[in-house]
Amino acid sequence: MLQPRKFKYKTRQTKRIAKNPSTPKFWYGETALVILQPFQISAKRIFRLNLFLKRSARRSDTTRRSFWISVFPHLPLSRKSKGMRMGKGAGKLANWHTQIRGGKALVEFKNLRLGRAAHYSARLGSKLPTSWKFCYPDSKNVKIVGSRRTNPTLLTF
Repeated sequence: MLQPRKFKYKTRQTKRIAKNPSTPKFWYGETALVILQPFQISAKRIFRLNLFLKRSARRSDTTRRSFWISVFPHLPLSRKSKGMRMGKGAGKLANWHTQIRGGKALVEFKNLRLGRAAHYSARLGSKLPTSWKFCYPDSKNVKIVGSRRTNPTLLTF
């Protein structure tokens, strides 16, 4: 699982992460899956997304497909064991998570056809508990918008 190598404290104060979504920045790739609402994602879920992308993007080296997951679980989450009474400290370290603001590119794709990248984004978006959108630099003509409750739809303008 993903976790930091060193950490000083097992508990950290949680903060609110609500922020208006901004325009996404592409650091590595050409297309991206962009998160529209703030939410928390655990290390296990990030690991599973990475595993899914590795399996689905497996191809010969001639295509040079690549993807980047731009989040890392750096915040600890401690929990008390079930049936324990209130008080007496924070509890044991349960897992690691990260908080994502709206408008952040969660996964970026490079050297991937537009339809294939949209397909991967739709598959990944169905696994996320928040609304998302598929972005690419020239997204004036076609937008693919979806959420957990709806099927991804193709909107043309």
